[in-house]
Amino acid sequence: MNKNEIASRAMRQHILSTTLEIVGNEGLAALTATKLGKKAGISKGALYHHFDNLDAVKYAAVDELISMFLAVAEPANFDDFESYLEVTGDTLYLTMQCEPYAMKAMYSFTTQALFDEQFRVAIQRFSQHGLTEYTRAIEYFYQGKIPQHQIDTAIRVVDAFFLGAGLQSYVLQGDDQFRQNWALFSQMLLTQLGER
Repeated sequence: MNKNEIASRAMRQHILSTTLEIVGNEGLAALTATKLGKKAGISKGALYHHFDNLDAVKYAAVDELISMFLAVAEPANFDDFESYLEVTGDTLYLTMQCEPYAMKAMYSFTTQALFDEQFRVAIQRFSQHGLTEYTRAIEYFYQGKIPQHQIDTAIRVVDAFFLGAGLQSYVLQGDDQFRQNWALFSQMLLTQLGER
């Protein structure tokens, strides 16, 4: 990769981070090309050099959230599923602490998915990626010791947490409550898998 490609990637990353910051702090309706350019310190021309239009920026920002929230650890680095869940929860909590706008941006995009097909597809991709990672971890740790229907039920529990309890605890009670709820969720999930 040459210097121009490195600089172009860095600028795209900067634009996406700034997008998430605006959406997370002010809502999706506040995101305009003018505001994004001003906050990112670039011209509209530079913005549109890296992205075809503002919608392309928004959709790419959803993918950026996937990498922020779902950069899960490799299951082989853990002794058991319980320690995997603990580290995953700690990583989510630290992301919320270090990038507080990111979770709000994710829920802004999720709401927009009710009205915009491309957002719906992007949020589905986000959700599916997470469920795939948790499925992979469960299969790694339980390696044929539990039936597939039990794994499927456990994954529905994961999905329900993120769409329900996670959202409620974060929006209504803050990230500390999210962390406590994650601990309770982990115990429920372990129970579902027969460890409790």
